[in-house]
Amino acid sequence: MNDAKIDNIGLYIHQVALKHPNHKAIIQGNKMLTYKEFDDRVNALAHLFKSLGIEKGDHISVLLYNCPEYLEIYNACYRIGAAVVGINYRYQPSEILYIIKDASPKIFMHSKEFLESVNGIRDECESVKHFIMLDESLHDGYLDYNIELKKFLGKEVLDTDLTEDDKAFLIYTGGTTGTPKGAVWTHKAVNALIDTGGFMQWMQNMFRRLKQMPKKLSSKCLKMLPLPWSLGRFPILSLLQTDKRVKEINNQLQEGAEKNYPKGGLADKAILNNVMLWPPPLFHIYGWLSHLAIFSGSTLILTESRTYNPTEIFELCKKHNVKFMMTIGDKTARSLLDSPELEEKWKYINDNVVGFVSGAAIFSAQTKRMLWDAFPDVGFLDTVAATESLQLLPKVYIPGDKVSSNEFDRLPPDKMRIVNVDTGEDTKPGEFGEGLFKAGPTMKEYLGEQQKTKETIIDGWVYSGDLYKVNEDGTTVTLIGRIKETINTGGEKLHPPEIEDTLMKHPKVFEAVVIGIPDPQWGQSALGLIKLKTKYKEEANDALKEELIEYVKENLARYKAPKFIEFVDEFPVSPAGKTQRGKLKRQYESYIENN
Repeated sequence: MNDAKIDNIGLYIHQVALKHPNHKAIIQGNKMLTYKEFDDRVNALAHLFKSLGIEKGDHISVLLYNCPEYLEIYNACYRIGAAVVGINYRYQPSEILYIIKDASPKIFMHSKEFLESVNGIRDECESVKHFIMLDESLHDGYLDYNIELKKFLGKEVLDTDLTEDDKAFLIYTGGTTGTPKGAVWTHKAVNALIDTGGFMQWMQNMFRRLKQMPKKLSSKCLKMLPLPWSLGRFPILSLLQTDKRVKEINNQLQEGAEKNYPKGGLADKAILNNVMLWPPPLFHIYGWLSHLAIFSGSTLILTESRTYNPTEIFELCKKHNVKFMMTIGDKTARSLLDSPELEEKWKYINDNVVGFVSGAAIFSAQTKRMLWDAFPDVGFLDTVAATESLQLLPKVYIPGDKVSSNEFDRLPPDKMRIVNVDTGEDTKPGEFGEGLFKAGPTMKEYLGEQQKTKETIIDGWVYSGDLYKVNEDGTTVTLIGRIKETINTGGEKLHPPEIEDTLMKHPKVFEAVVIGIPDPQWGQSALGLIKLKTKYKEEANDALKEELIEYVKENLARYKAPKFIEFVDEFPVSPAGKTQRGKLKRQYESYIENN
């Protein structure tokens, strides 16, 4: 137990509200909250929780689609030392009940869409003392969210003394290899993430490349700054943007990063001019990262659609002058391009959006190239993180760069190691190994899972389950994919992202997913699932299958080519926008037997 005091992350938005009360905090559809309104509601909700007997360390479960109230609940819990337990809104009642029994929340909050599911398991939710409904109509046995919250508006600002080990929230893993596990995140871990710069670090990484940027992209970046810093966006004054001036901009952004939230100056203005569009579900770790926007004073835009909707994305970018938009690797990025009817809207994105931020899934080099074909003046911020560790490793790509698939700067050896999966020894450049991360923004434990925790956290190192390669330069690493997705065939190990990236370079392929399927002769074989570009869908025949297999053999070692190819219309997608490989494996597990 560590009794060292730690900053209460629930007060970050209060600090922003004191300085910028009327600045827009969160927008979703017709809903808009200023920072003062948001802070007032968070504080009132914290008082409500206290009145219902919630104490430091208690859990509050949340079953909601993305909405401003979700972020109110998160921040109210932080303020009193309680922890949010987000529940996947695609779960069936039995799965919801599993989370409730595992986390033992005292309050269960949900919206009317889930009333039938919750009522079916309500009697078995033994730990829950209060059910709170986000609905305009009253239901027996439920407290009304807004009616109860309004009773506490205007109360004094709540603050709770916290220690480093106090919980902030729990993120449940997807449970693809068993029952879901609750990753416990503490206030210490979140503060460590913010201390590394949070969103300010992303901003810095962009502005550090200002001199190398094409004029249009640098102009969009400079428009985020106040006068006189933004004068360089005008051609006649572009000479003012000297190396010294760029260095001074980054020095001030660094100062802002070290202060954790806006306190004036250049960083303050840049952040306040930032509008970030964030579609991932808030129960997911990448959905939680939307906090970096509101902790810093940016404006956060939440989508209304319950799946990734390109039409809505484009409309929101234009309506709210979005500067950065979040995608989940290849899947969601490519969906922006898979809608020819939206091409007339691409110009607005290209002219106004500064960057795409990607994470939680592979963002391949080929997808980056395709995006640049559509949006030639937009930058990319490629990040990597997991439910257990938020070492973001942000990498900036600007037009003209040689792109790669998930290449990142290597962290210092006291924070990151890449070890041989079999021997546990540190790998050398060119070798593959598991990524290990230490201290800082990592989970504390899996709730109630001592053995799983011991297997995942060893001597303070979090074993990520991700496969990396140390590049020949020794200073960068490449994320290869999940270790569990590695295909073992006849003694050789195949890494699906490498094969997928090659397949997607073929002019007729729009999207590719490679999975391992049971093979009685080789143990496993690689099956390539292919979505063709629209104009080539009529060519989905055996001849094209052979052509694609040969294409891989010509571009990679021949043994890496898929043994089989099948064409698909779409891939199953999770709420977070990731391809559901587990579902595909189950669908095709008898492929060889049946063919």
